[in-house]
This record gives sequence, structure tokens and C-alpha cells, in this order.
Amino acid sequence: MKTLFRILIVATFLGIIYYYSNDAKNEYDLLEGPNQTLQAIPKLDYTDLDEEAIPRPKTGISTLIDTSSDEIVARYGTPSRIDITSYGYEWWVYNETGNFLMVGVWDGIVTQLYTNEESIDVAPYSIGQTLNDIYRMTIFESEVTVKVDDNVYMFSMNEEDMQSRILVEYEGVYAQLYIDYESQKLSGIRFMNGQTLAMHQPYELQFVGDLIESPTPSSFLQMEINLANANQLADLVNAYRTKMDLPKLTQLNSLNFLASAHSEDMFLENFVSHNSPTYGSLTDRLDSQQIEYELSAENLATGYLDVIEVVHGWMNSTDHREVMFDEAYTHIGSGAFVNYYTQVYIEKKLTEASLIQ
Repeated sequence: MKTLFRILIVATFLGIIYYYSNDAKNEYDLLEGPNQTLQAIPKLDYTDLDEEAIPRPKTGISTLIDTSSDEIVARYGTPSRIDITSYGYEWWVYNETGNFLMVGVWDGIVTQLYTNEESIDVAPYSIGQTLNDIYRMTIFESEVTVKVDDNVYMFSMNEEDMQSRILVEYEGVYAQLYIDYESQKLSGIRFMNGQTLAMHQPYELQFVGDLIESPTPSSFLQMEINLANANQLADLVNAYRTKMDLPKLTQLNSLNFLASAHSEDMFLENFVSHNSPTYGSLTDRLDSQQIEYELSAENLATGYLDVIEVVHGWMNSTDHREVMFDEAYTHIGSGAFVNYYTQVYIEKKLTEASLIQ
């Protein structure tokens, strides 16, 4: 009996070791965003409280909301790239080092702006401002009401939202404050009009009237949207690495293909893992493309409304953050398919020729 008991103890111990060391068990590395589970709930009645909103800032990029896109060109010049989106508007991307800015444009009108740059005026806030300071200067409500025509949308923030992505209402404009958990500082900010906020539905939502539906893209347009999202993943990660005084990661077409294929595979085969039932682990997939490397890693996400929220989600996840800001990595590949996102990082293996140089 004692012998059997000892065998059971040893077997249990070995099982625990296998459980925690098994490379296949890494689903925790996939980050599921809040939009994965949110549902808009119709509300039958609504009492109009006629609350006065905080006066709109008189300076800064929020003043550009609902103005002509000509104002953007006059102030910032021609964008580096114009990306289409699944929401129907365009992203005008300014991805120069130290001047990163994304501008949402719909039919020639500015509907939103996002930046993480300290040099850009985001009054009444400033990038790098502490969360404590933000709470001292602003009165926050956990519920924000948006009126668009005859429709009313009531957004509710949970406790996590109030610490990581805070929604603030001003007259005619709404601000989303993205907080970096580690530094407890404002790392990025998005200003938008009410229609854009109602269409995004980034928080728990009750509504009276009709939901604002985004258009369904054709399969051809979806391919373009996937490519645009992949490019934005690379832009944003490099923008944040630059702020951390880390070198930018170089994009490789072979890694972009690898990342895009994995996002598509997850969507079509309905799985969320680094290990594909068809193509295997990240190591298997890298080897199949004959990509030489010293180190490799992969960040995954799904259930986010766009790339901005994906990257902020990764920043506020310890494991994903370590990958994003690891100075050992030199090259990157980014891929997206509908709402599945993949980013592959490698430290490029030095060849004999590069060593001689």
C-alpha cells in the first residue's frame, strides 16, 4: 500500500511538471479584447437629463474633429499612407518617427484622431501625464451618453476601463484615454465624434433607437483592410518602441506572409492558438519558410475593434509587452484577417557575410 501511495505521489508530481512545461499549452498568449463579448442591449425608455457636457478644448488636435480633411493637409501635409477600414472611413497615417498620427476621414470630414506623441498637442491632456494627475483635473462618469440624430447610446465603463481606457465627453467630441498599466501614464489618446463612437461600440452599450451599422466589405475590400491593419500593427509597435528608446523592427515580407497566413488559419479553422492543427507551431511555420533566426516569439489577439486597441491591449499584458519591447528582436512580421491579429518577432541570424562586413 505504501508503495502504491509513493507511485501516486511521483505520478502526480510528474504530471504537474508536464502540465506547466508543455510547449503546446500557451493559449494564454492569445489576447481576447473586450469587443469579443460585448452586446448592444436595446433600452425601451430613456430619461433625458440634459446634462451639460464639459466645454470642448479650444486648442489641440481635438479642434479638428468634424472639420474638412483639407485642414489636416494644411497642417500636417500629405499622409504617408491612406488605409481603408471595415467601418467605411479611411485612416490617414502619418508614421514619421517622432510625429506619429492617425486621422480618420469620412467623405472629406475628420471623424477621429489618434496619437501617442508627446510633441503633439492633445489638450486638455498631455501624453505621458500620470493617471493620478488626470483624475485630479477631470471629473469622470462611468456612464457616457451619446446622441446621434434621434438615437441615444449609453456606454458604461467597468472598473478596468476606468483604469486603462477612459471615455470622456466634451461638447461635440469624445476622448478615449489609453493608460499604460506599468507606468500609470497616458500612453495614447483618441478623439472622435459621437457617430464614430456609436459605430465602434467600444464599451457596454444600451441604446434607444437604431444602431449605427458599419458597411459589410466585399471579399476584395477585406483583403485590402487586412493588409492595412497589418501595416498599422507594424507602425504602432515601432512608434512605441521608439518612445522606449528601442530600435525599430525591420519588416520582412516572409514574416508578413507567415503572420497573415496564421491569422487567416485561425479565422477559417476556428481556433485560437500558436499551434495550428494544420501548420504546427511557430517554429514549424518559420522552418517551412526557411527563415533563419536566433530567437522568435509571437503575439496574438482577437476581439478588438481596431489595431489601436490591439496594441494597447498588448502593452497592458505582461507577456505580450515583454515581446513588444524586447531589444533582442530585430525583425517583425504582421498579419491580420478580419478580427484575428498576429505579429511575429525574430532576432535575425547573422550570416558569415554579414559578420565579415
